[in-house]
Amino acid sequence: MQINTDLLKNKQRIYIGGNHGVKKIYNLTKHVLTAIGKPADFFAVGEENELTDAPIVIIKGGDELENGKAVFHQLDIHILLIHRIDEDVPEPYKSFEEYISQFESLADNLPKAGTFLFFEGDNVATLMGKKEREDVRNIEYTALPVDTLEDGYNFLFGSERIKVASTSKRFPAHAAGAKALLNRIGVSDAKFYDALKTFS
Repeated sequence: MQINTDLLKNKQRIYIGGNHGVKKIYNLTKHVLTAIGKPADFFAVGEENELTDAPIVIIKGGDELENGKAVFHQLDIHILLIHRIDEDVPEPYKSFEEYISQFESLADNLPKAGTFLFFEGDNVATLMGKKEREDVRNIEYTALPVDTLEDGYNFLFGSERIKVASTSKRFPAHAAGAKALLNRIGVSDAKFYDALKTFS
């Protein structure tokens, strides 16, 4: 699968990768950017995508290979987020080691002034994120503080309690990934939590 990178070359490219949490973080990021009216495009690997002249593109990762190499290597990522990589190896990879090596290569080829965001609760992501890379900023994030409710969570922001309905025990961590990513592109915590009020 060949990606038409001409459509992406003038944008800041942000890639959400791994094999857990990708869709949730992508959807929450998309919701916040749409809610606050910040121009951005949204691109899912392996799907049809419509792009505008927005300066930022959020890319939902996929597992496709092209000639034995992950297609995400075609994208020249500026900001990489890896939330979680478990040993349930997706097709068409032959081993967990092969799968991890593709992400390690992606991280190692981030450009100068690039950013690697990683979740402290995942051993593989943390191992990659702790590695020193020249002029690449590594940012670790942790699950956001919440009160757990029967039908979701109260997110704690200053004196506010922001209720979000969710059945996922990992949602506070997914939200933390989205917030860390959004902070890197100029979205304040206040705007993030305000948009979170309308997420469902």
